[in-house]
Amino acid sequence: MIPVLYSDDDALILDKPAGLAVQPGAGVTVCVIDVVEREYGFKPYLVHRLDKETSGCLVVARSPRAAARLAALMGGHGAVKTYRAIVAGTPEPLAGVYRDAVRVKGRETSAESRYRTLVTDGRLSLVEVELGTGRMHQIRQHFAQAGHPLIGDDRHGDFKLNKELARELGAKRLLLYACRLYLPLDPPIDVKASLPPRFAAFLERWGHGGEA
Repeated sequence: MIPVLYSDDDALILDKPAGLAVQPGAGVTVCVIDVVEREYGFKPYLVHRLDKETSGCLVVARSPRAAARLAALMGGHGAVKTYRAIVAGTPEPLAGVYRDAVRVKGRETSAESRYRTLVTDGRLSLVEVELGTGRMHQIRQHFAQAGHPLIGDDRHGDFKLNKELARELGAKRLLLYACRLYLPLDPPIDVKASLPPRFAAFLERWGHGGEA
């Protein structure tokens, strides 16, 4: 069963595991929509999306009306979406904003990612990122463009480094998760996802197990 971080008459906020697709598609045998229907007994309406390999806070609505209202919040009108990732190198400055355009379905579009570095040893860094926009693969593209690709990223990453870290530290999958979500409702909703097992295992092997 997918863990529930919050539930009310309008929505569920789930702690989506890595490796589970959000919606049906080519090569997808089971997805979040299927699991919610089976385990919670209602047809969910997607409010936003996470990549298959990204775990953490995911909102699904119980009705089209609720989905429209929540999607407006998630689209940059008050929601605070926070992620954590392991990236190559050390971002300079240690905290800042990326506003470079990203490519979505072959077209460039504006995007904003605010970040701060939590831990670094020069070779790798643990960063926390707040999204100003919600574009597909936004965090992955912004950090790759800045020369600090996410570890385990098989699309925008440093493939040589990924192979080295898979061998040395067991980093065989994307090290990114949606760690926190704040919704400015009445009353406000503020939830935190659990630390994914593969993320925790990597931090232990890297020597920073108490940092996340």
